[in-house]
Amino acid sequence: DVFEIGSQEIRMLLPETCEIGDARTVKRHQGHQIKAYVTQNGALFYGSMIDFSAFAFRVRVKTAPPQTFGWINPEVPVTIILFDGDQTLYSGECRIIKQNHGHSNQEWVLTPSNREIKRFRPKEFRSKRQKMVPLPTVSFTHPLSKRRIHLEVIDLSGTGMAVREEMEYAVLLPGLVLPNFQICFSDGAQVTCTAQVIYSQSIKNEEEETGMLRCGIAILDMDADEHVKILSLIQQTGNKNAYLCNRVNLDDLWNFFFDTGFIYPQKYEFIEKNKIRIKDTYRKLYTQSPNIARHFIHQRNGLILAHMAIVRFYRKSWLMHHLAAIRSSTNRGGISVFKQIGSFINDSHRLDSISMSYAFCYYRPENKFPNHVFGGAAKNIKNPKKCSIDQLAYSHFKNDRHSERQLPARWGLEPVSENHLRDLECYYEENHGGLMIQAFDLGVEDHEISETEDAYAELGLVRARHLYALKMQENLKAIIMIDLADIGLNMSDLTNSAKVIVLDKQELSYPIIRSALLNLFDKFRIDEMPVLIHPAKSVDDLDIPNEKIYNLWIFDLNYTDDYFRYLKRLFKFLK
Repeated sequence: DVFEIGSQEIRMLLPETCEIGDARTVKRHQGHQIKAYVTQNGALFYGSMIDFSAFAFRVRVKTAPPQTFGWINPEVPVTIILFDGDQTLYSGECRIIKQNHGHSNQEWVLTPSNREIKRFRPKEFRSKRQKMVPLPTVSFTHPLSKRRIHLEVIDLSGTGMAVREEMEYAVLLPGLVLPNFQICFSDGAQVTCTAQVIYSQSIKNEEEETGMLRCGIAILDMDADEHVKILSLIQQTGNKNAYLCNRVNLDDLWNFFFDTGFIYPQKYEFIEKNKIRIKDTYRKLYTQSPNIARHFIHQRNGLILAHMAIVRFYRKSWLMHHLAAIRSSTNRGGISVFKQIGSFINDSHRLDSISMSYAFCYYRPENKFPNHVFGGAAKNIKNPKKCSIDQLAYSHFKNDRHSERQLPARWGLEPVSENHLRDLECYYEENHGGLMIQAFDLGVEDHEISETEDAYAELGLVRARHLYALKMQENLKAIIMIDLADIGLNMSDLTNSAKVIVLDKQELSYPIIRSALLNLFDKFRIDEMPVLIHPAKSVDDLDIPNEKIYNLWIFDLNYTDDYFRYLKRLFKFLK
């Protein structure tokens, strides 16, 4: 019974028993102390969020003189930022669909201009999504309402997932950041990450329930160990013989290396001489799941058929190595592990915790398979800023205690300075133009690898890098880089080597380079070590002993589509 109706209120008498009817299609959820900035064309308003749904939210904003609400044009989109403390939870362009009246305070209802955000650069070759049985679930505290939410996962990949929620109670707003987002599996295992809602779409498939939304969620960052757990599960769901970072019987692995011919007589001599240290290194790499290394194995009925590994050797550069496979007409394990490592890189390189911006490897030009894969990719991409190849001459150098160490007059050896690195950058850019400076942390701004060294030290492994400038008076002639690591980290021991980058051949000679190397070998107590000379053609001009040539292949992982497009054609041909 209505008593009175006025401009501001209605007074009525209610019966003892009532029912509340909600006319909203989608329920609004109460916000919990969420602050807001709303800006349009230089005008900034501060306020708080009152409530929200997956399609809109309501904020209360206030003015501060000389501001007035006349500064806001409701017909033009605004940009809104929602935050909790110093953590930004949402930012995006919205339209004002409702605005009440007030001089110093107003409430606005805003709806995002788009139901999908472009979080990352679009990819032609996206992460493969798997539908698992039983389905995983996700669990998280909603950052706006602080209520616990549980949803079902439709499919899962190494970069994200799709979940399902009821439209009436939907809470996932495209663009919303989800801290402490948990993915839960049926065996009780769970992993935690930071995620972001990318899109929210109505499910129109007739097989699905009506009134449901499909929401795409991207993984922004995740602990490296937990990410491996997800990728291992995803890869094995797609291929039961694909194993990522599984615990390996080291005796089986050594037998596999011998059976495939990966360990040949010269390599065996090196291993036999250092077998205790090498086995200890491999025990740490293959049984302790370190963040600096990953291995990929194609295995059937317990038999290793193919193997490949990668190790983080510079700050954001990973070395691909140890590719070996049983030779058989029925074994496609070599291609399988290549696909595994490609999938891992595609799924991982955007995560800050993985520290992966470049992939690189060394290979002999006469080795057909790597030359087809890596050399072919570089030729096909045709851009050294995306994918580059540098040739280096290899020789094994021993510390001869009786050789001359004294550098000639006017010659000197000193730790590199920023000016030396600037000269190196200019020289390399002008003469080669590839990716070695950035990938090997030789730039003026980025030449510290202490974080990488610390990551090795945590495992009880050795990793150090020393840079020296070889000069004649004030003229820089060469940069010498001493990379130190545990023997056997790489079977060819290229991770425990010296690299001589020749900038100016005038008046430089092999005896001078030899004396400089002997000085450094004495300083760092090195008995013998591989030496790589760049550019390779310098060995002829300077009469430097040379045993073989290695190609150094480097790839910028911002351009994975170019690489995978080539591999798709190559593997189709190899079939």
